[in-house]
Amino acid sequence: MNHAAHFRAYDRVVSLAAAKLPLADLFDEAQQVLRRALPRDSSCWHAMDPSTLIETRYSAERMPAPTAGIAEIAYLHDDYNSFSSLFKAPRHAGILSEATGGELRKSSRYVALLEPVGMTGELRTAFVVDGVPWGCVSFFRQGDFTPEERDFANVIAPLLGLSFRAAGVHARAAGPGADLWPGVLVFDGDRRVESHTPSTARWLEEFGFEGSVTADLLPYEVVSIVERVRLTGQEATARMLGESGQWIQVHAAPATAATAWDQRVAVVLQAAAVPSIAPLISAAYGLTPRERELTELVLQGNDTREIAGRLHLSPHTVQSHLKSIFAKVGVRSRRELVGRISAQGK
Repeated sequence: MNHAAHFRAYDRVVSLAAAKLPLADLFDEAQQVLRRALPRDSSCWHAMDPSTLIETRYSAERMPAPTAGIAEIAYLHDDYNSFSSLFKAPRHAGILSEATGGELRKSSRYVALLEPVGMTGELRTAFVVDGVPWGCVSFFRQGDFTPEERDFANVIAPLLGLSFRAAGVHARAAGPGADLWPGVLVFDGDRRVESHTPSTARWLEEFGFEGSVTADLLPYEVVSIVERVRLTGQEATARMLGESGQWIQVHAAPATAATAWDQRVAVVLQAAAVPSIAPLISAAYGLTPRERELTELVLQGNDTREIAGRLHLSPHTVQSHLKSIFAKVGVRSRRELVGRISAQGK
């Protein structure tokens, strides 16, 4: 084990957490920072919607483009070291060979995806901060990973979580305007796009897609939520940060009644409303649950007396919380706070 590489990488991950990079840059930098500390043949990274655990952005390193089948097998099935289980576990990193007791073929993910390409090692890590998941990564190699590498991945997991959390408050150029109609896609039972509205292509550009909506492989962010609906038969929604910094609400639901469920799925892509994004942005600034609650009341227009009454606090305590909120968000008044969160939710 290269202890020096781990020490150097740890320091760089700490710096990465403080850099507050946009998400696209964060994916690239994180891959570079861990190149020597966690050698691998390939990897795949995800940002998450913390409230739904749906993957909202994807970045691959020396891997084929993700398909609907990969989404179904790799991320949504109840398999060993599922990300949902790692989010809740005391240790947020796991090696597949350890989880299966050395019997890798117990894992459907291994049989379907890893074994055919000669990969025997998989290390998964969930990025959890204060009990909230913000992202995850899978590392793959032809040899196996060691317990020391697993422990190192677990140590840096919350630091990476801070980086992914901070990425939620950084925007670039303006995204699709409010006057752009929602994009609608309908997938048939064979996962093909059956129909779509004209504005759909513009929304898909927010995920780096420039191909044909009906002929080319769609972004993994859309494919994964479609597979979630196909597996559960229930509606699913996620807030996703587009490449321009635009927050997008992606909602998917069965396209037919439950009594005639034929695996058809409808997807709507539209600008996320500020109220739906405000809690996510507040969490991204590192506000405590109480501070997020208070921020939402400020956004609703409540004054100090009204907030104190609703939260059963003294006005002095409310002001103390507001002072802490202003410092974390980087504003000096309620008006600036509302403006900052509203602007990032658009």
